[in-house]
Amino acid sequence: MTSLTSRLYSLIAILLGAGLLAAGIVLDRDSRLTTIHFLESDGRHELALLRVSAPVAEIRRGNIAAVDAWCDRAGEALDRRVTVIESTGRVLGDSRVPLDSIPKMQNHADRPEVRAALRTGVGESTRQSWTIRQKLFYIAEPLEAATPGAGSRGHLAPAVLRIAMPVPGAYEFGRRWQRHLWIGIAAVFALVLGGGYVLGRRVDRRLRRLRESAEALGSGDLAARVPVDSHDELAALGRILNSMAERLAAKLSELQAERDGGEAVLANLSQGIALLTPDLSIRHANDRFWEIVGTRRPPGPEVRLAATRQPVLEEIAAQARQRGTAVRRDVSLYVGGRGDYEISVSPIRAGAESGGWLLSIEDLKPERTMAKLRREFVANVSHELRTPLTSIRGYAETLLQGGLDDEENRSRFVDTIRKQAVRLESLVEDLLELADLERPDTALDLKDWDVAEVVRDLAAGFEELANRRGLSLELDARPGIHARMDRKRIEVAVHNLIENAIKYTDSGTVRVAVRDDGGWVLIAVQDTGRGVEPEHVPRLFERFYRVDRGRARAEGGTGLGLSIVKHAIELHRGRVSVESTPGRGSTFRLEFPRAGPPQGGSPAQAQDTTFPRPAPTDAPQAT
Repeated sequence: MTSLTSRLYSLIAILLGAGLLAAGIVLDRDSRLTTIHFLESDGRHELALLRVSAPVAEIRRGNIAAVDAWCDRAGEALDRRVTVIESTGRVLGDSRVPLDSIPKMQNHADRPEVRAALRTGVGESTRQSWTIRQKLFYIAEPLEAATPGAGSRGHLAPAVLRIAMPVPGAYEFGRRWQRHLWIGIAAVFALVLGGGYVLGRRVDRRLRRLRESAEALGSGDLAARVPVDSHDELAALGRILNSMAERLAAKLSELQAERDGGEAVLANLSQGIALLTPDLSIRHANDRFWEIVGTRRPPGPEVRLAATRQPVLEEIAAQARQRGTAVRRDVSLYVGGRGDYEISVSPIRAGAESGGWLLSIEDLKPERTMAKLRREFVANVSHELRTPLTSIRGYAETLLQGGLDDEENRSRFVDTIRKQAVRLESLVEDLLELADLERPDTALDLKDWDVAEVVRDLAAGFEELANRRGLSLELDARPGIHARMDRKRIEVAVHNLIENAIKYTDSGTVRVAVRDDGGWVLIAVQDTGRGVEPEHVPRLFERFYRVDRGRARAEGGTGLGLSIVKHAIELHRGRVSVESTPGRGSTFRLEFPRAGPPQGGSPAQAQDTTFPRPAPTDAPQAT
């Protein structure tokens, strides 16, 4: 057994033994007192019987022979030792002593039972009798009651009547009861000890299993469980340990998921991130950090910052530690060439020297490229707005300065103002549409639509324009091709492609086709125009990009149509593509999933599908 179980077992055995011993002593004492009580009760009854027939007159006369003869008869009748003692202590008769020895007996005035009987009316004692060489129980009463204040001042009874019973015989029942009591106590003690030992071994095994399971949990084995096969306190403790193990396993899984998520976030950040210790050693860094500094991570749990071989990082980190605050600086790092970066070193816990530092490196190229794009966009918008506004203002001023009286030209002036206003309105509408498509929280009104019917309705609206330009508008769209899409966005995209195809095709055919390719919808708009030179194709979907700026403005284009097409399709997790051959024409394709955009997915990469192409013509084409 374990030390704890052994100590508990020993303590219980000692306490049980002490308790049983104390109980035995108390019960033994009670049994003795009970036996004495019974002896006293029997003795008093027998004394009462003897007192009725006692020879009081002979006793008063001191007739030893008569008194002794009466004692012999009484003792033989009761099987007791009967003695008559004068109040002075002289023995007048004794059933166990011969007549001739009576005068030689010692004076009994000092016997405890005699003194007590003369004083209180009854006396008793247990002692060894030297006269008959036997241990006896004595009980005595006066033949006549002692007057109050007995002693030298009161009247004493003429004699004391005493009977004696052998103690071994009197205590035989008590001894048997005591013997059985101690045997019972010993048996109980042995049974309890044996049962306690068996129970202790069982408890010891269960405690050992608890300890082994706790040690396994402490060593990291969260799959360890305590066997629970009962409903006592140890079983409750086992269930608590099992519950704790389950919570620890769940918490560990949660922490591992958080760690993995954090590492995934760090790994996908565009910035280089490093966690520095208070002494500016690198405790953890993402791959982007090592990529920026141009070196591989050295082995070991912690790496000195000098291992990056970029002294400027050490300088900024040391400056932040010296100040105790965040430091931010734009620097140039040379890794296969010059790169501009923003270095930031911040304390993890403000004001705590042992909290460590967070070092981040952000490439400034994307930010500066975006700033350049914003400037170019603002410049392009300003230019596109300025052109119609200047025209409108010029013709309006001409009309105000007398042009209203020029009947030959004023109608032309007003028509020009109207056309420029329409162009300005189109530009503003396209800008608003593009801004709406580029919003991060743009929502799609997704419903199930027949794509062929939607495209057919759109194409019908361009038949008149195609006829005016002498073009053939063909539609290849079999009904029943359904998709979950935002009809408005898809209509805008297809509308822009058909409008561009008609606008920039001088002769020939514009063909619109709809195909169902498994889980994808493919829409192609094909023309027989002049085509686009290969160097212009990658930039066709940029805002305000035109292959032929002069012709585009003459046709009233804003330069935003294809950019709107691209954003509308990418919102559906699809893609746009273009194939163009100079002198033969262009084909624009829209591809998006029939089931709609997956939640949280990235733009899908649809497979490349080739649509039928009409026979080439010699007519020039521009887009």
